Amino acid sequence: MSVFEARVDRVLGAGPFCEIGQPRVTTTSPDGALIAVGGAFFRPQWHGRDVSRRSQPDPGWHRSAVYRTGDLTCLFQVTTRWPANALAFHPTLPLLAIGTGAYDGGWAYEGELLLLDLSTGATVSLLEHPREVRRLTWQDPETLALVLAIPCDEDKKTFGTTALACTIRRDDWDRATTGMLQMPYGEEPHADESRTDPAVAAAVIEQLCTQRGLAWTPRREVWAVQALADGRVLAALERVALECWTPTSQDCAWRVPTDGTGCQVIVLPGGRTALALTQTTGSYHAGRWTYEPSVVVEIGLNDGAVRATRQEASRVVMVSRADGRWALRDTSARAGRVTLVDPAGTHGRRVQLGRYDLFNHYFDIRYAPDLLLLQGLGDEPHQDKWVVAVDAPRTRVRRLFPLEWDSSRGGHLFGGCGAYLNDRAGPAVVHAGAVHDGAGLLPGNAFVARRAYPTGEPQWVFTAEHQATALDVDGDFVYVAFNSGELVILRAEDGAVQGRQQLLVNGHRVVPLSLACAGANRLAIGTLDGRVLDCSMTALPPPE
Repeated sequence: MSVFEARVDRVLGAGPFCEIGQPRVTTTSPDGALIAVGGAFFRPQWHGRDVSRRSQPDPGWHRSAVYRTGDLTCLFQVTTRWPANALAFHPTLPLLAIGTGAYDGGWAYEGELLLLDLSTGATVSLLEHPREVRRLTWQDPETLALVLAIPCDEDKKTFGTTALACTIRRDDWDRATTGMLQMPYGEEPHADESRTDPAVAAAVIEQLCTQRGLAWTPRREVWAVQALADGRVLAALERVALECWTPTSQDCAWRVPTDGTGCQVIVLPGGRTALALTQTTGSYHAGRWTYEPSVVVEIGLNDGAVRATRQEASRVVMVSRADGRWALRDTSARAGRVTLVDPAGTHGRRVQLGRYDLFNHYFDIRYAPDLLLLQGLGDEPHQDKWVVAVDAPRTRVRRLFPLEWDSSRGGHLFGGCGAYLNDRAGPAVVHAGAVHDGAGLLPGNAFVARRAYPTGEPQWVFTAEHQATALDVDGDFVYVAFNSGELVILRAEDGAVQGRQQLLVNGHRVVPLSLACAGANRLAIGTLDGRVLDCSMTALPPPE
């Protein structure tokens, strides 16, 4: 039973079409009253972290949405496993056909044909088996013309193309059921193998916004949020190293742009300076990926002035402790070099911790008294990981406790986000993670655990269906966001659930990527679609 609820008081960074990420395709209803937009999001990960693990069935990350053309209000939002390639409003019925899909990179062309009922918001997947849908056209109220991809690579030899066309005539589109279309329907080779043109979709959106005197600024992936003592909220996201939002208005006080993505933020003691870690997207050439080194930007929090910019030698993640000491861990070299940084910002001594990978070794613990990291043992650094403390400035490495607390299970655990606290139950680290399984993330294999510090004994464990993306603590509670869109509030002392809810903005689900306590009974939450939610915690009345 929930005791508390988070209520969204302000939505920062919102704007027209903010729900859909990168637009790929648009279409307008026959009467011009509605516009549908199919969008896409990247898999939620950066070079130091992946938060995409979910139990099956995985609904996916991509979104299509339907808006009123008059005021651009979002009426419906559909999340899909594959990106949208085609949209078509039915000529007479309140229905929208959505064609999704993509090549899996090695064999199959998978996707769905969805039918969204605009009177109820219900969505039905029509194809019996997954197929990439590339084009859609209603020829009349009963006939839908399709261009689909071939099922798999082997079929290209048979058809001489990857595109097949067909028409489907039915009189029951308003009574659609799951899997009612069993292909093929006389599919014939089709010469047009073209995909969507995101530039065209973006131009349509920009024109709509311009006509209404609105600015369209695409935003995605708020990977870090931090709250300042005066109520301001900091956020790092795609194309923004750091931005600062004022406490009571919708205004952004300042913004520091970047060519890449803002991934991490550390506010140094005193609250006058912050460090932002940024990373550009890798490029693929001649059969291999290449990456630019990470950049650490030192920013004054009064006015957003950049005080220093440091390009590192490689891709790194930041680790910090409560007194302001921080370090950089190399994520690209097998040696896994950790470089200590002194209070003046000068790179100091180094220590080797072994290879790092974004699935296993991410371990970001807020308020920690030590620089805490994960280190694998032996020839397989992703296995048998221990929580270790790197002493600064001496670089001595102290093994504290194994990440896996259940020796009988002997599981391969993934690291995650967390926080240090010291309450009536004593000093502890509360951290999220997951148990590896070859079949993927199984229900109950994601967890939040409280561990005595520095010995690591488990004090309580909360299990979940999906991966935690962010965690913070205050004096009494642990706040955890999950990639399913759920927010869970746990009592810090014993892990009892105090609140559990789906995060909604204007009635539509959002995916939280970052979270921070923002003063008494307040949370700041950064989302996959680039918004920052300013939330208040409210006690619910007891049930009658």
